[in-house]
This record gives sequence, structure tokens and C-alpha cells, in this order.
Amino acid sequence: MSHLVPFKIGAVTARSSNARGKQRSPLASKHSGRCLQPSVLSALVLMVLLLAGLAAPVQAATLAGGLYHNVGIRSDGVVAAWGFNSKGQCNVAPGLGKVRAVAAGGFHSLALKSDGTVMAWGDDAQGQCDGASGVTGVRAVAAGVFHSLALKSDGTVTAWGDDTYGQRAGAMGKTGVRAVTAGGFHNLALKSDGTVTAWGYNTSGQCDVPWGLSQVVAVSAGFYHSLALKSDGTVTAWGDDTYGQRTGATGLTGVRAVAAGAVHGLALKADGTVAAWGDGTYGQATVPPGLKGVVAVAAGYYHSLALKSDGTVVAWGWNAAGQCNVHLPGSIAASYHSLALKPDGTVAAWGRNTGGQCNVPASLKNVVAVDAGAYYSLALKSDGTIAAWGSDNFGECSGAAGLTGVVAVAAGSFHNLAVKSDGTVAAWGRNLFGEGAVPPGLTGVVAVSAGVTHSLSLKFDGTVVAWGDNTYGKCNVPPGLTGVVAIAAANLHSLALKSDGTVVVWGQSLLAPDLTNVVAIAAGDNHSLALKSNGTVVAWKDQTAGNDYGQFDVPVGLNGVVEVDGDLYNSLALKADGTVVAWGTDTYGQCAVPAGLNLKLKFMVPNKGIPSILYLLLE
Repeated sequence: MSHLVPFKIGAVTARSSNARGKQRSPLASKHSGRCLQPSVLSALVLMVLLLAGLAAPVQAATLAGGLYHNVGIRSDGVVAAWGFNSKGQCNVAPGLGKVRAVAAGGFHSLALKSDGTVMAWGDDAQGQCDGASGVTGVRAVAAGVFHSLALKSDGTVTAWGDDTYGQRAGAMGKTGVRAVTAGGFHNLALKSDGTVTAWGYNTSGQCDVPWGLSQVVAVSAGFYHSLALKSDGTVTAWGDDTYGQRTGATGLTGVRAVAAGAVHGLALKADGTVAAWGDGTYGQATVPPGLKGVVAVAAGYYHSLALKSDGTVVAWGWNAAGQCNVHLPGSIAASYHSLALKPDGTVAAWGRNTGGQCNVPASLKNVVAVDAGAYYSLALKSDGTIAAWGSDNFGECSGAAGLTGVVAVAAGSFHNLAVKSDGTVAAWGRNLFGEGAVPPGLTGVVAVSAGVTHSLSLKFDGTVVAWGDNTYGKCNVPPGLTGVVAIAAANLHSLALKSDGTVVVWGQSLLAPDLTNVVAIAAGDNHSLALKSNGTVVAWKDQTAGNDYGQFDVPVGLNGVVEVDGDLYNSLALKADGTVVAWGTDTYGQCAVPAGLNLKLKFMVPNKGIPSILYLLLE
């Protein structure tokens, strides 16, 4: 087994598939609307399996773990993505609706729509996204590091993207397939007779399916190993065993679903608990104590995910890109007023309301991100349009009218920025200092941040472009700055988070601490916030700023944080349990978080339906 490369932009590293076979039975789509008439013998066998609790459930792939990001279907049907976003893999395609399954690849994401078509977004260097165009009749999808798979309703497999190891060409001619899964660079197909076929990269025997393997009901592919769940609730594994990712599955019983990480494995048991084995360097194989009520599992590169029956997700393992911080980026926003994105896609607002910025439109729904300007509010909707309300002195609200295809939005004090699905940037509102003058030809953008008088954009290649007022050099991006994964624009300074977890600051001299293991950043007017991988928050100020309002005083004991934001004299933190913590000035009530407000994200729970063993009995 070759040495695994740590988290770096552009590194060709492992990912675990979100195995379609392990999370979704092909029976659901194949026999939809048909009357099933199993034989008496089949019915008796099925009854025995049900009573024994061994039959794997039908599970739509509503949650997927990729290399360093995750994709899931919210309980309201809207697709959410979080984690590493270097290639726009978390910028959910606008207008995406009626999705029944998702998949997360290396740096791209897939969504299977109810009409059998596929939408893809993120890195397309190998055609792993564009290849989805025109593909129809699909009932399951899977994503490898640089390739994609689609299982069609006729039992054939279509593949697109990288073919270095035959991971695309090997799909040709496959028939009678009931489920597919994509590993790092190899694939598995579960056939209607309960056997498995494999193709692609085979350096450790991950494609050498054990002779005689049968009665398989689900499959999952890791990087150098493969897993198969049998109808008797046991797991068969093959391929590399350097970290026990093969032998660790020995002896497991009562299993209903499996997921393969890069070099670890997960098994969902009939009692709703989870078993894990293999490499545990980053805690990915250490199941949180007391975890129960699980209905689906997914595994990323070095992280693990469990979807519970109440729609909540528990994540553990490596969190270098915030992939274990289960939330929608842009869930909270701080200004003279505060905004919060609720789990049902609606928005809560509190604080100063002189411009009507807290008067959330009653009909507003399907929101995927929010941001707050000085006296106005913005909400990005799942259809790629923007809702804006509050003061419109500089066109901060009216300028959003007519914008479509938006995947990310940022509000400054009096100007706004939007990233469009084609990688371009739109700006509107005040342009007194050139903050709204987007550089001509700027493309390949995946994120933006709007300060008071300047703007920042993060490009697909990890570089940063700045424009607007350059007082204190806040637009002087350090020469050679690369590997950036997040940006934040303050009043007189700028921040960039690098893929190695360090923070770069430029502009007005800051009293910045020695920061490492950072997964997210935010900037107030004169202070900055950094969220660390352990869920704690660090705050610091520039040399001229006072702390008259306590905006730098992070509450003692604050932990479990998944998102931060800041404004002139106040800061906000969203915790993993869905609660919001605020500190700093409360002159306008912006720190008075509404009682009972909880933003804990909930996902669509798969319909357990009929056990997937049925398709073997009904053929």
C-alpha cells in the first residue's frame, strides 16, 4: 500500500465512496409502481430475515462523504454541502430540486434528480462533472476521486471522468447491475444474482473479488479495499489490510449497511448502533460513545458520518476542512442586527431594525445561506436567486433583483457580492471606493467576502484577488499566496485560511496569535475570529481597536462551535448542538438570541421500506 498523502490542495489522495449499494436498494426504482408477487418460499425466507433483523434496509443516499467534504439532502428536500470547497464542490448547483440521492467525490459532487437526470458541480478537470450532461434514466450515482458513475434503470452502468486506471472504460458492457459504488480509483457493481464485479485500480487486490462470493446485498469501495454486505448480515472484505481494514470486518454480524473510508470501515447494525474498524489515526474509527438510533452511515477520507432516525447527523474523525462541522456555511450573520438560517429553510432576525432589515419576508423559504449588511439582509435561495430586504440607499437590495445562477453571496456594509455558477462575480450597492468594481475577466471564483470598502475573491486555484479601497494595504494580497481555502474581509485588514490550517493576515497590523488547525475564519470591522478543528474559538484585534464592548472576549468554556461571524462590536458562534452564542455589544439587541432558537441541521431520513434482500428473491 502506498503512503497516504495528508490534506493538501490538489493532492491525489484517497476518498471513500458514498456507496450507492450500501445506502439504496435498486428495488425501489426498478419496481416502483409495480405489484410485487414473490413466491411463497421467498416470502417465508424474507419473513425469517426480517425477524432476525438481518435484511439490509432500502436506503436512499441522502448523505454522502467525499474526500474532504460532505453532501446531504435536508429534511426540506434542499441539498446541503459543507467542508472543503476549493473547487466549488460545496457550491450547490442553483435550481437543484427534487433530488433523491447524492454522491461526494474528490472535489466534485453529484445529485440524482427524481426525473432520472444527474447534476454535477465542482472540479471538472477530468470531465467528472460535464460528463453528467445528457445522462438519463439513472437510478443511482457514485463518485470517485476524479470519476463518476451512474446506474441506469436498465441495469447498465455509465461512467465519465478520469480513466487512468480504467475506472471509466471498465463500466462498458456491464449489465444486470443493481447497485454501484466508487472508491478512490476503482469501482464495484452488485449484480442481480447477488454477485459482485470490480474494475479499476488494483494495486492491493481491491478488485480481486473473492471466489464464490454470493448473496451480497450491498457493496462499498474504499481506497485500497472493498466491502460487501451479505444477506446473512455478515461482511466480506478484500484488498489491503495494512490498517486492519479487511480483517477488522471479520466476525461482524447483524449488519444492515456498510461504508468504506479511505482505510477504515463502518457497519450499521440492526440495533441502530455503529461498528468501526481500520485506521483510527484521526479518530475516524472511534465511534462516539452512546451513538444509537442510526439509520445510515457514510465515510469520507479520514472522517465518518452517521444519520440518525431524527434526521440529525453525527460526524467524527479528521476535521481539517470543517467536514465534521455539520452545518450550512452562512447559517449565521452578524451586524447591527443578526440573522440565522433555520433548519426548515426560513430565516430568523433580531437586533437593530431601523431599515426594516429584521422584517423577514413572510413568504421566504428554501434559503441556503444568509448574510447581513449594515442596514439590510440577504438570503440566498436554493433556486440560485437572492432575496434582499431593508435599507436600499445604495441599491443594496434592489440590485439583487434579476440575479440568477448564484451559488454564494456576501454582504459588506453597503455593497454585496455574488458568485455565479459559471465562476464569475456580480456586485451591486455602493461603489464609492471601487469595492463594487469587479476586475474585468475575473473567473474561476468559488467564494467571496465583502468588507466595508474593499472586496476579496477566492479562486478555484487557491489564489486570492482583491479590489477596492487599499488603505493600510488591505488589498495587497501577499505575493505567492496560494493554497487558500477561505477568505474574510474586515474594515482595514484581510484574512486568508490556508489548507494547512494556518491563517495569513494583511492590511492594518494585527495582534494575531500563532494560529494552527484552523477550519474557518471571520472578520468584524476591527477584530477577527478563527474556529479551530477542536471546536474552540480564538479572537484578536488590530492594534488600534479597543475592547469596550467585549467583542474579543470569547466566552469561557465555549466549545463545540461549527461556525463564527463578527461585526463592529459583536461576535456570533453556532454550536454543533444548534444553539447560537453571542457576545459583545447588545445596544440594539443583536446579542439577544431568541429563546428556543436552534439551527441544528436535519437531513432526509431514508425510507426503510422493503429490505434490499428482496431483489434477490423477486428476480
